[in-house]
Amino acid sequence: MIKINRNVTPGDYSLAEIFDGLQEVSVLMKVFKTKEELDDIFLKTKVIVEESDHYMYVKNDDASIVIGFRHLQNSDSKILYLDIVHELVHVMQQRQGLDLYNKSYAYVDRPTEIEAYEIAVLEAKNLGMNDEEILDYLLVEWITPEEHKRLASHVGLF
Repeated sequence: MIKINRNVTPGDYSLAEIFDGLQEVSVLMKVFKTKEELDDIFLKTKVIVEESDHYMYVKNDDASIVIGFRHLQNSDSKILYLDIVHELVHVMQQRQGLDLYNKSYAYVDRPTEIEAYEIAVLEAKNLGMNDEEILDYLLVEWITPEEHKRLASHVGLF
């Protein structure tokens, strides 16, 4: 696992300042096809820690990753790790010109979300998480139980 620096205050950081060792995890080579592309992501992607209750998201305009301070401080390391892997898929998608928040799809049916969750689920399995733990990871408060089932189906859990 990577080392997560929780000893920060709200502000702007590099990926490596918050997620030490992340650049070396093998799952990212499934997202970024070359080491050069991955290195460029780590060089150019800004992480913004905000004093808020949200989790993580990628800004559609510049691919900055925004992390809620309380999420960074209080969430399980495994969850933070899966979240940053998920968000890095969105960084790649934003660089490809995709609309991360295409409102013509429900959240759980959005191709960009499905792809990001597929990679996170793959990594969760690599970490030894069982299906119940992964289903719990997929359960976010802004989706309904039916949407949760659809998302799980999209990523191969049902």
